[in-house]
Amino acid sequence: MSEKENLILKTLHDNDLILANKLLKQYESEQINQSSYYFLNACFFIKKGNLTNGWLWLWRGLELFPEDKKLLYLMWMISQLLGRRGQEQVYKEKKELLNNNIEIAFQLPFDLDSYEKENIQSSFSVLQGSMEIANQMNTLSQGLKRLGISSHTLNYYPYYLNYVSDYEWSLIGQRSTPTINTQLRKLTEEFLLNYDVFHFHWGTSLTLDWSDIPILKASEKEIVMQHWGSDVRLISEAKKLNPYALVKNANEDLIKWNLQKLSQQIKHCVVFDMELYHYVKDYYENVSVIPAMVDMDQYQPSVNEKKKNKLLIAHAPTSPYIKGTQYILKAIESLKDQYNFDFITVQGKSHEEAIQIYREADLIIDQLHIGSYGLFAIETMAMSKPVICWISDYMKENYPKDLPIIIANPDTIKDCIENALKNLDMLPEIGKRGRAYVEKNHDMVKNSKQMLSLYRTIQKN
Repeated sequence: MSEKENLILKTLHDNDLILANKLLKQYESEQINQSSYYFLNACFFIKKGNLTNGWLWLWRGLELFPEDKKLLYLMWMISQLLGRRGQEQVYKEKKELLNNNIEIAFQLPFDLDSYEKENIQSSFSVLQGSMEIANQMNTLSQGLKRLGISSHTLNYYPYYLNYVSDYEWSLIGQRSTPTINTQLRKLTEEFLLNYDVFHFHWGTSLTLDWSDIPILKASEKEIVMQHWGSDVRLISEAKKLNPYALVKNANEDLIKWNLQKLSQQIKHCVVFDMELYHYVKDYYENVSVIPAMVDMDQYQPSVNEKKKNKLLIAHAPTSPYIKGTQYILKAIESLKDQYNFDFITVQGKSHEEAIQIYREADLIIDQLHIGSYGLFAIETMAMSKPVICWISDYMKENYPKDLPIIIANPDTIKDCIENALKNLDMLPEIGKRGRAYVEKNHDMVKNSKQMLSLYRTIQKN
């Protein structure tokens, strides 16, 4: 191995994962077409404890270098640990090509005997993919695991938020071509051996052209499609429900075409509220409404023992146009000389970094156009933060009556913030009600039980 490759292995052996990751990124441009690139990335994720992503890197490497001894040896070992049906024997046979297993084993920056073999005893297994939306794939997967279900996630679009995924293959910017889709269909064939339910998100599937769906159906796999917002929101329909509605994607013909194509092949759809139900109900044969979910243990109320001199207001302009950020900034500007408060916008942070900032905030401003609340509001309410957000009359009728959100739109946001600044004593109580609301309606385990019930119903039918 080269000097740089040996250096990466040494940093992994020394458990310096930050430096190893930095070296791997530098190494990518130089050696992406070398088998060692895939071997070293597999070692990195195995060292992190993510055996599934280690498996994916090895699989990708073996597609290009099918007789590489290091890749074959490590794939054989990882397939055993993961309990992969049929794959362990395949790689065991290929492993016979190796001349000296011990030499290769000594090069590994970890002791494979120290890893526990995955215990697969659930009645069925679930794979979610292939776009992580507000940590929802991971949260549902963790909820299913607590219920005794084998569950993994696959993410093709790992953005800066750094959400956790079991399998991660960055296809950001990748066009749908025959070459990549052929490769992804091969990956689909591998997943067929290990998963029974395929739960897709945001109109994506295992391939970029949906050509995996007929393969899954031919193998009698259960398929669920979950939509999340801009992938189905039609401005012509949204305006009927919400006078302040804006959309990220104004191409209604494309949205309708996608819905038609997907619903022709997939019977079961999930959305998280009644606004989204409105857009998909005329397409899919079966539509279930299961609220978004958070792990309540991960969003404990923050305790600020020291009394602050200033109120801290936080806003996350992830999509400034949709969030109404211009109206929020204008309102803040007009109030800052009259009231004693601080204001912060949270951008370009990982999810974990952003959560730490929100813990210090006293008031959260979400969005002023969509007309319903999303994961940002749910997460911050779970931390007992009062939240300002636009809720349309249509959605007020469809939410539980104890919804504790402070409602504001572009026309009322200044007055709403000013009222909060004049009545600071009301904010902690609103925050407590928010936590109770999320516990009742958005708890990970409760809502994972709903999803599990849906899976079982689909399997019975």
